[in-house]
Parts: sequence; C-alpha cells; structure tokens
Amino acid sequence: MRIIKSISWIVPLIIVCACGSDNLTNSKAKNIISECFEKEPLQRSVSVHLNNTQIYGDDISKYEQLQDKGYIEITPKKPNTPKPVKKQSTGDSLADWRNEAALRLYERELERNKNTYIIKLTKKAEKYIERAHENSNTIVLKTFKYEVDKVLEVQEIPAMNAAKVKVQYVAEDITPFAILSPKDPSEFLIEDLNMTKTSNGWKYCDDF
Repeated sequence: MRIIKSISWIVPLIIVCACGSDNLTNSKAKNIISECFEKEPLQRSVSVHLNNTQIYGDDISKYEQLQDKGYIEITPKKPNTPKPVKKQSTGDSLADWRNEAALRLYERELERNKNTYIIKLTKKAEKYIERAHENSNTIVLKTFKYEVDKVLEVQEIPAMNAAKVKVQYVAEDITPFAILSPKDPSEFLIEDLNMTKTSNGWKYCDDF
C-alpha cells in the first residue's frame, strides 16, 4: 500500500516537470520569431533610379506594366540636341562636312542612350515609397514583407545554450512593385536562424 501511495505522488511530479520543460518546440520558436517580426517587419524593397535608368531585355515589359497600371511614367532618353536635317550637297565642302558630322554625332548619342529611360513616379505610387534620399535620383519602394509560415526544424545545442531553427517564410502585403523584385513573392523562402536560451527563456531579437 505504501508503494502504491509513493507511485501516486511520483506520477504527478513527472507530469509537472514535463510540462515545465523549457525545450524549444517548433510552435514556440514560431511564436517568438513572429513576435520579433511584429516589432520589426522583415520588409523587402527595390531601388528604382529615376533618371538615366538602364533597362535591358524583358525587364522593360515590367516597367511598361507598371506604367499601364498608372504607377510610373517611363520615356526613352533622347539626345540633348534635335536630330539634324540631312541636307543635299551644296557644293560647299566645309558645310557638307559639318552637316555629316552633326548627323554622326546625333547617331552616336542615340546609340549611347539605347536602353536608357527616364522614370517618374505618379501620385498613385507614393504610398509604396519606403525611403527617398534627398538630392538623389534613387527611390526605395516596398515590394512585400516576409512572415513566418512555419518552423520546419529545431536543433537545440545545450552546450551553447543555443538552437538552430529552420524557418519557412511566406510573402505578405505584396505591392505592385514586387514585379521588380529579384525574389518571386509566390515562392517560399527558407532560412536558418540562431536562437539563444537565457534565464528568461528563449530569445531571437530581444535584448538579453
């Protein structure tokens, strides 16, 4: 009878200890990281050069889509001088040479400006500006932000009071300018993070 009573005390004690365990579970890690992102969102952005922007290949279609939707205005950069009129020979060799030289100079400038565009943001795009540097032609625009979709794996390192956490992110708050992002917001991002165990529990972004 005494043995049974002893066991009846031990079992609840084991349950209490198990419940009080400070192991880092997948769900606990997700909550901690998500709270960090609420304080400091994992915002992704893209820089757009407004003047003398070099755009090559299929990228021009992305800017054209933004223009069609009313977010930007894009125009090819033109030579600084108007195109000279090709004149018929006047019999004046110096005048003819000057006319030919002006035409060649215009054509060279036209070639230099190939794939060069002037971009202007419209009023509709202003709400997506993240930073605009004074005296600069570069604007930083929001594309989307990452949030924790799920924690795939947690590997605790007891000797270092640390853990490696494999996290899968999903893109949220996708803006029209995400089309310019090198990252496809429709794809998940997987990243390894480091977390630290303190006397106040597991931490990712908080000061210890």
